[in-house]
Amino acid sequence: DTGGMPNYEKYVGKPNPVNASAEDRLKENSAERKELCLYDDRLQNARWVHWPMEHKGDMANRLLVHFYAFLYFQDWRTDLWMKRFIRDHVRYIDEIQCAAARVVQAIRKRVKERGFDNDFDTL
Repeated sequence: DTGGMPNYEKYVGKPNPVNASAEDRLKENSAERKELCLYDDRLQNARWVHWPMEHKGDMANRLLVHFYAFLYFQDWRTDLWMKRFIRDHVRYIDEIQCAAARVVQAIRKRVKERGFDNDFDTL
């Protein structure tokens, strides 16, 4: 049961037009999902939001799409504007990414020196 939403395969190679009705775009965005994740006060006040990528018990999956692909705005013009704005202006700063990689490397080294398994997750 897909909760009344169509199977995602319906849209493979045949996406809705960008200016399709709000209902059609929401169905495509929600394909096979049983409920919506609404951005409310709880999410607004959260220190971070984590999307686990488990699929049928397989923890080896990765999110291979930008987070903003999951956003939905009823007005298609707003939807396009917001996604383009994020795409064009939200960037990881190289210096911060490189510093974070050095921290992870140092943690791995310390963990290994203490005789523990070198396999761990970071956020």
